[in-house]
Amino acid sequence: EETYRIVEDLYKFSLEVGKPITIMGDSAGGGLSAAFSEYLASNGFEQPEHLILISPWVDVSMSGDYDDYADSDPALGIEGPRELGESWAGDLDPKDYRISPLFGDVSQLPQTAIFVGTHEIIYPDIIKFYDKLSSSDVDVKLFVGEEMTHVYPIYPLVPESREALNQIVEIILG
Repeated sequence: EETYRIVEDLYKFSLEVGKPITIMGDSAGGGLSAAFSEYLASNGFEQPEHLILISPWVDVSMSGDYDDYADSDPALGIEGPRELGESWAGDLDPKDYRISPLFGDVSQLPQTAIFVGTHEIIYPDIIKFYDKLSSSDVDVKLFVGEEMTHVYPIYPLVPESREALNQIVEIILG
């Protein structure tokens, strides 16, 4: 809750500046970015112009079925994220939307871009989140990196990364 108060204050300040706002994050930061946009909607705040999510951790409870993806993800296992998720949730239910945006109301989210690799353990959760946004008529685009791993757009030497970064710049600049 303290995190949300701090980020809300920063967001209010950014709104006063009057420039277009893009909220972007990767991994846990991607989940927080999505959850914060849900929080903005539930509290009557103006949405940012864009929401860009790179491998967002949208189900901190790790309640999905990950067996088909565990072996192909060299970065993440199942138990580590579960323990981190419990720690991040603190006293909140790990399925509270402020912790796991997959379980929140996504209907008011702004234009959203999601980047995900097919070799991520959380790939199925991200696809569920994309489907939820799509079925809620959110303007959402999904960028799938075939055989790419967690947060692949940040790896500077990977050609798919350069392509993803160019797409992100294009989204922000219009």
